[in-house]
Amino acid sequence: MNGNGTSELEGPREAIIRVATGLFGERGFPATSMRDIAREVGILAGSLYAHIDGKETLLLEIIETGIAEYIDEAVAALTGKNGSEERLRALIRAHLDVVARGPRTTKIVFHQWRYLSEDHRALVRHRRDEYEELFVQVVQAGVDEGIFAADLDVPTVVRSILGALNWTPEWLRADGADPIDVVAQRLADTLILGLCHR
Repeated sequence: MNGNGTSELEGPREAIIRVATGLFGERGFPATSMRDIAREVGILAGSLYAHIDGKETLLLEIIETGIAEYIDEAVAALTGKNGSEERLRALIRAHLDVVARGPRTTKIVFHQWRYLSEDHRALVRHRRDEYEELFVQVVQAGVDEGIFAADLDVPTVVRSILGALNWTPEWLRADGADPIDVVAQRLADTLILGLCHR
């Protein structure tokens, strides 16, 4: 790190995004001011506006980048996977991998989007729907194949799974007693058990 809070390989905008992510994740969006961000970065508050046009823009960029990471990780995880249960397990593991890398970012992505303006919330909902659709397709395929119970309400199932996954930053630790792959397997067992034939 140099004297202004950025590393030699990190520009001012990247430092602002990094610091804002940390503060929003720790304090929440409403409790974080542009002055707080500037102080942590090591620049004057007015200088922030040379790099970003406002606090909501920061929040939107963090959320959009975060959702893109979840989508990219999920798509990559499905590559080469056969069978709906294997594919659903891969999605769950991919989600936890992203959480473990950035639990604060996850808290922002899935819990602080409501602080955005309506136009920005609509953009975020569209991207979240894209991510949700990956799960819907896998669960629906499992129902169609007879792997999962025929009477499942697929949207409810998927939202329940994602609801559970989106709260994992509250308790998941990358350096916890159990490796992430073990936690992912246990969580997948718990979530998938209810989908099978009853």
